[in-house]
Amino acid sequence: MAQPEYSEEELLQRAGRGDARAFDRLYDLLSPRLFGLLRQMLTDEREAEDMLQDGFVQLWSKASDFDPSRSKAFTWAVMIFRHKAIDRMRALGRRNRLVESAALEHATLADSVHIGADDAAEAGERSALVREALNDLPKEQRQLIEFAFLKGLTHHVIAESLGIPLGTVKTNIRRGLLRLRDLLKGGV
Repeated sequence: MAQPEYSEEELLQRAGRGDARAFDRLYDLLSPRLFGLLRQMLTDEREAEDMLQDGFVQLWSKASDFDPSRSKAFTWAVMIFRHKAIDRMRALGRRNRLVESAALEHATLADSVHIGADDAAEAGERSALVREALNDLPKEQRQLIEFAFLKGLTHHVIAESLGIPLGTVKTNIRRGLLRLRDLLKGGV
């Protein structure tokens, strides 16, 4: 028995009601075009593949929000994938700037004739104090600070990937930074 052909809009609505077969069919219809868009935006095939999978996970979870009177299914999906790609590009840009900055700082320290053994030892002590203070933070605050500042992820990406509200992410990062500052006041 042949399955009836549904429009992309009908498939998305059915997926929003939990129809996994409709979602599979929607994936088959939309993924080639969405992958092309992501590959163009991210200029890296592997990143585009990762974003395609992440985007479809989000599409599945938000499918019930789709309103066919407001947009076509493909247009609605493009907006989800586009926002995810932009967040990813921002995160990659921050991470690249952080790596470049650290490399420049390391090169400057290594090349500098003005830095003596005392300065290097002091920098090492400060680094150890910061690591120790980070370890003293509650696990959730430490994890969120590491995601935001060491991995360069946006608050939105962190919230989505951990499945917690954006406000919770922002609050915990702020509280963690304040606590970190208090822990370091006497030590640095």
